[in-house]
Amino acid sequence: MQAQYGKDVLGAVRLQEARKHQSEAKSILETAKSLDDSEQKRRLKAEAREEKQRYSQLKRLRWTLLTNGARLSGEKAQHLQNILSDHSDLAVCYAMKEELCALFELRDPLAAYEGWKRWFDAAEASGIPALVNFAELKRSRLDGLAAHAVFPISTGKLEGFNNKIKVAKRIGYGYRDDEYFFTLVCFLSLPVAWLESHNFP
Repeated sequence: MQAQYGKDVLGAVRLQEARKHQSEAKSILETAKSLDDSEQKRRLKAEAREEKQRYSQLKRLRWTLLTNGARLSGEKAQHLQNILSDHSDLAVCYAMKEELCALFELRDPLAAYEGWKRWFDAAEASGIPALVNFAELKRSRLDGLAAHAVFPISTGKLEGFNNKIKVAKRIGYGYRDDEYFFTLVCFLSLPVAWLESHNFP
């Protein structure tokens, strides 16, 4: 859910805000072309450059937005705050992301249920299309999200092992013998400590 939020909400809103700056820069340059006053032209070109810089900043902001706020360095956190202060929709989506991460840490099912309910209500009231759409799609999972407080199960290990198998298949450019490939998968499932104790690299 966190990964989907990062892509469908934070990613979508970030690109939308970035495109606004790109369009504004183009519009300013078009206006500058029609002017005869060289001083005014220079001023408009400077404004267009600033809009392009804002566009570039937002394009490069992807991983900073997805990173847990507590893990950001002081410099990155300050840079992020400067950008968010100029983009209210993105700031709302970022705050909702931080709240979403905090809700997954709750271990009281009743508190989790109420917390998620408030989160969905706030998301739908935000008026930001990507966030509203995400909340409407995920509200049906409210009971399951609250149950995560009691059973904090993640598919992280499963996804990681699936990736290991895909990498092994790609490195071998495929395998003719299914039995050999299955043996390789069994070998990959061995704990790292066991491999190290038997001098495997």
